[in-house]
Amino acid sequence: MIDEYGPYVQMSTLGEQMAACYQTDANLLLEPHLAHYMDEVEVNIAADSFNHVGFLNNITSRLQVTLTATTNPRRREFLQAVVASLQERIHRHSLDVA
Repeated sequence: MIDEYGPYVQMSTLGEQMAACYQTDANLLLEPHLAHYMDEVEVNIAADSFNHVGFLNNITSRLQVTLTATTNPRRREFLQAVVASLQERIHRHSLDVA
């Protein structure tokens, strides 16, 4: 699969879009919004057997670039939470395999 169009691109784009929603809607709470995103990630992981850690790393890498370029505090808060959650998921997967 071409990296430019792989499923991680769609998940990264979703994360960016959800960060924009979180930024503009002060009524959105971080935890449920983050949980919704991570549920979407889990659905993608469960849908097929592939390199899950690579998939998660690709999403994390792209969102870290977005995070670096983001100045809005609320958007940064969501992106930081997503990156941390993805890294935790990678860590858990590594423990499950070991």
